[in-house]
Amino acid sequence: MFPKYLPTLDAKAGGNWPLSRRAPASTPQLHETPAVWGLKDKWGCGRIVGECFMNVSYSREQRREALKVYRRTGSVTKTILLLGYPGRWTLHKWIREAGKPVSKPKRAQRLTHYPFKTKLSAVEMFNKGARPGQIASQLGLRSPMSVYSWVERYRQEGEWGLMSRKERGQAAKLPTVKSLEASLPDDPQELKRLAAKLIVEKAVMDQELELIKKDVSVLPGALTNRHKAQVVDALRGTYPLGMLLDVVGLSSSSFYYQLHAMARRDKYCQLRKDIAAIAAESFYTYGYRRNWCVLRARGIRVSEKVVRKIISEDKILVRYPRRKRRYSSYNGEIAPAPENLVKRNFHANAPGKLWLTDITEFITAESKLYLSAIIDCFDGKVVGWATGRHPSNEIVMASMNMALEEPISDNLLIIHSDRGSHYRGGDFAAFLRCHHITQSMSKKGCSPDNAACEGFFGRMKNEMYYGYKWKSTNELETAITRYIHFYNNHRIKLTLGGITIKQYRNHYQPVV
Repeated sequence: MFPKYLPTLDAKAGGNWPLSRRAPASTPQLHETPAVWGLKDKWGCGRIVGECFMNVSYSREQRREALKVYRRTGSVTKTILLLGYPGRWTLHKWIREAGKPVSKPKRAQRLTHYPFKTKLSAVEMFNKGARPGQIASQLGLRSPMSVYSWVERYRQEGEWGLMSRKERGQAAKLPTVKSLEASLPDDPQELKRLAAKLIVEKAVMDQELELIKKDVSVLPGALTNRHKAQVVDALRGTYPLGMLLDVVGLSSSSFYYQLHAMARRDKYCQLRKDIAAIAAESFYTYGYRRNWCVLRARGIRVSEKVVRKIISEDKILVRYPRRKRRYSSYNGEIAPAPENLVKRNFHANAPGKLWLTDITEFITAESKLYLSAIIDCFDGKVVGWATGRHPSNEIVMASMNMALEEPISDNLLIIHSDRGSHYRGGDFAAFLRCHHITQSMSKKGCSPDNAACEGFFGRMKNEMYYGYKWKSTNELETAITRYIHFYNNHRIKLTLGGITIKQYRNHYQPVV
């Protein structure tokens, strides 16, 4: 790296000087020579390389002397020429160091360990929207960047991630009798206050359990102010009122307000009885809208919201379970099907103009039961029905004979059905021709073409069949007859303006 002909130093003779100048006699044994810093122009190494190569060291006296000469001459070059040492870089370094105050040696800072509560507080403050800088200044943290690390660990591991190894060990220890006794206060008065509070808390819990048993609407751990007031009022004769209010978390003003509210007479007392009676009469199939229609028909004027509120408060449940399976009477194309004349227009402007018919299946513990029903599209009345143990032609013809007892329009009646085998036979077609009834049929496998009749079956099963256990077919037959009578005479239909089928048909005036 360096040329072999670098000049060597002779401590006694002063070495070879390229500038034809001998070193002074006071020059130390190891010092820089111009021969080394003279290499800068030729090899570009500079004084640093030369010094590192020669491994020159200087005493304190030499430093002081060099700085003294520099202050007198004011020139780095003159100082080096007069003294013969050091290099430019070294002298500049001494000059810089001489102008700086003496600093104490830095000691490595130990890592700061924060307790678990501090970390948890920082995370909670961050989640509430505080900035890391604000959190650090408020909690006395050395760096706000720690907050980001704690938040990330809390997101991944929860509170366990904020604990140190020692804190995790302490948290994992199971409590013992000694640790529990050690946590109790030593002051006898404090122990008495703690015991009194525990006694009151136990009494409140027992009273809450009694309240939950009596009222199913009470949710454990989510008591309303009224329920809390009931608990406190039941225990206020045994325990101090202030302690009871503190335990349940209720202010005294709220407590007395609830007492006053409970003492007031319920202005909807009679209305509650009326709504409960209407629900029982409808086999618990009416919601708040139909209940409101019945009340209005009886001359009771009240808001729908009030009816809905009372139904909710009194837990009047509407029966609306789902069906398990459906019955199909389709048995293939055994005869040419009539044309679909209805085309899903299930409306008629007079009774006896458009009928819909179908068969549905019921299941009891004893056997199956089938219902054949005929619906008048004028008002939805069930004009004919029959039940049987089998989906036979007998129940179809029985329902037709019952329906023909109703007045019909001459030569204008249309009866619509699906493509079940009962409506494709010759006996049924001959019966219709005999009574001058026009037959219409749905498309194959298209239940919406007979949706109005299917809708009646679904509504009927939801309101009186699903959710009950039927032991015998006789019991179910009686229930079906009772329901159809209720449906035709007493059930409110919103599509008819909130009145019954019977009332709607009585108001009908035929066009002459």
